[in-house]
Amino acid sequence: MSEKLLSTVTNPSTDDAPQPGFMDWAGMVTIQPKLYFRPKTIEELKAFLLGILGGFLPQEAPRVLGGLHSCSNICVSDTIIDTSAMPRTLEFDPDFNRVTVTTNWHLHDFLLALGEHGKSISATGGTDHQTLAGVISTNTAPASAHHLIYDLVEWIEYLTIAEDGKLVVEKRVQHTDPAFRAVVASLGAIGILTKVQFRLIDQPFYETIQKIIHLKDVLTDMVQTSHEYDFWRIDWIPDTDNGLFWAAKRVPFADPAGDYVKDQAENILVAVFNTLDKFESAGPLLDNAMRLIYAGISFSYGQVKASGPLRSMLPVDRRAPLRVAMAEWSFNPADLQAVLLHCREYFKKHGWPNLPIEIEPTQTDNFYMSPCNWPGLSYIIKFNFMYLTDVCKTPEEKEKIYTHLHGLWDFLTKVGIPFKAHWGKINFMNHEFVQSHYDLEAFQPYTRPIFLNSYLKERLTPLGELSA
Repeated sequence: MSEKLLSTVTNPSTDDAPQPGFMDWAGMVTIQPKLYFRPKTIEELKAFLLGILGGFLPQEAPRVLGGLHSCSNICVSDTIIDTSAMPRTLEFDPDFNRVTVTTNWHLHDFLLALGEHGKSISATGGTDHQTLAGVISTNTAPASAHHLIYDLVEWIEYLTIAEDGKLVVEKRVQHTDPAFRAVVASLGAIGILTKVQFRLIDQPFYETIQKIIHLKDVLTDMVQTSHEYDFWRIDWIPDTDNGLFWAAKRVPFADPAGDYVKDQAENILVAVFNTLDKFESAGPLLDNAMRLIYAGISFSYGQVKASGPLRSMLPVDRRAPLRVAMAEWSFNPADLQAVLLHCREYFKKHGWPNLPIEIEPTQTDNFYMSPCNWPGLSYIIKFNFMYLTDVCKTPEEKEKIYTHLHGLWDFLTKVGIPFKAHWGKINFMNHEFVQSHYDLEAFQPYTRPIFLNSYLKERLTPLGELSA
């Protein structure tokens, strides 16, 4: 290893430097690495991986930090790589029909850079602080039965370990290659994503609407709802039959800057919750005071309309100051009414989450480890079970979120409702679950043991042990 490389590696167990620590967006997961590396070039990153392979560095399972949006242990490791100091490049082809971009770009900045040239990709998720590497490796999906973020991807490059386990190699996978099914939703298990090329479209514009409506108005005929709107979701208000409906419909043109206003209702909600917390911690479950808050918001919300480009219309969540822990589970649309019924049954007995439950469609895909890979279906219905963590002040209150969700997971399994889980959100998968719900056998040849932390070992390998 070079002297230059060694100078950029921090090992708090031997150095006098303070130990770096990181916490996810929701405040649920703490990462306290023993080895923290912030490379400045791709060559330094390759040398670092070779140092681990050669035994010069004592730790293993290097995990890359992105936007820290995941509230699972998918990035927890003794060895953390931070790519934020590496060159952040974006190159258009001459006619602006394609762009090649390093994956350490955050989605928000990437979409803004495309918009400056009147260009865009076809979709984005609900939170745009994620890096492109994080978006791709966890398979972030939009609230749409019509679009995926990966529709326009041409190829993806990544660093991995050669099959002989001795060399660091760079691979490029075209969207037509069979291996593409392993690279999207790769979980960081195959290597480190470095570059991606997208085809581009002219920047699309949307008109959005938000209003309180009855669940049945949009969930009785989801095909019709998806026909009427390009993107939509409904936030099921706890212990009611109503929800805050958000939907986006494409329009020919709108103000490129967008005219979306800050969501005052959510700001009021946080303010009231924090006021309650000054007297007694509200915790992660709905209480009577919270019921009154939701009743007031439902009564006074009215209707909000706005229009603008995709980049400012879809990532609505970044405008709401909520710190949220989330479980994101996907279901067969044919089971929707049963899921609603069983959720009501479970929550009536064990309490409701303190935040609305997002219900939204997502187009299916064929990526091996994707929760949206449901053969025979054109779309799935996704439930995002959310908990406001700003009012969870103690470790016991945060632990209650896991207990509450684990009980729901076990209950849905017991009553025979099939579902899959997003890897970057709270889940209780084990190897048996992964083997029966995902294309694990097809995915395994692409994985490399060096990149598997304990979270992935428990799920991808029998009894958490690496196969020979």
